[in-house]
Amino acid sequence: MSEQAASVPTTDSIERVWYHGQCHCGGVKFSAAASRNLTITLCNCGICYKSGHQELMIPEERFELHQGQEFLKPYRFGNKIADHTFCAVCGIMPFYRPRSHPTGFFSVNARCLDLDAAVNIEYVEFDGQNWEESIAAGKHVLTE
Repeated sequence: MSEQAASVPTTDSIERVWYHGQCHCGGVKFSAAASRNLTITLCNCGICYKSGHQELMIPEERFELHQGQEFLKPYRFGNKIADHTFCAVCGIMPFYRPRSHPTGFFSVNARCLDLDAAVNIEYVEFDGQNWEESIAAGKHVLTE
């Protein structure tokens, strides 16, 4: 996808590009703007671990849903703050509204993105099994 290399205008000094993604069946298509140096969070909470979700925490203004809203189905559990969204056709969770940032952000599944434009990818672990303690310790990473 050659469109990936298109730079995103920013008010800071970080160059961002659009990474394009989709669910497995292609019914849900979206893009997320992030740095070429990515930090992807690997969370061990039940849903992230079992679904294979690898997080890029993207501010809402750097996220675009291109198609498939009609295929997205909600799943809420526990305290029901996080708004997990799955494709009703293929079952993939391409992105969701996270508990840590229930407004203004999307947790984008890096496994659903074409990351060819990335220069460097660093993986960091987040102890989601002990979510409250990890958040309090400042262990949650936002994407540049």
